[in-house]
Amino acid sequence: MSSLGPAQQSLFKRQAIVHAYRHLYRAGLKVISYSTPSRHVLLRTLRSSFRTSPPEDFNPHKITNTLHFLQRASDVAGLEHKIVKNLMMVRYWEQPQVRKDLRVLKGLGIDQRESSLRKSVNEQFNVTLMLLNESLGTCLK
Repeated sequence: MSSLGPAQQSLFKRQAIVHAYRHLYRAGLKVISYSTPSRHVLLRTLRSSFRTSPPEDFNPHKITNTLHFLQRASDVAGLEHKIVKNLMMVRYWEQPQVRKDLRVLKGLGIDQRESSLRKSVNEQFNVTLMLLNESLGTCLK
């Protein structure tokens, strides 16, 4: 690939990013069994992460590790499946357009007016997810 010009290298890199996006989306759909709310959350999360990340951050090794993680999650309802399920649940409730039922949240002990508590919990979740990604070499978001 070193004998190719910069334009062709850019084209190959762009193709690799598109293929990674499609593979991650297909594997994610298999994990969540094509369920409606999770499917939309998965698509929104993938789109935002691929649109905001610069192409220089693309790491094929991390994509491969993430695909193996998602494959294991779809094969057996074990720890990997629970991680993906909880990740989809958290990302669902982070959406601004989701109507949050106050009765359900109050029953869980979460007061809707305590936004600082909610922000600190989301920050802690994101830090934990970042550490998981570092240890497994994945790129879950």
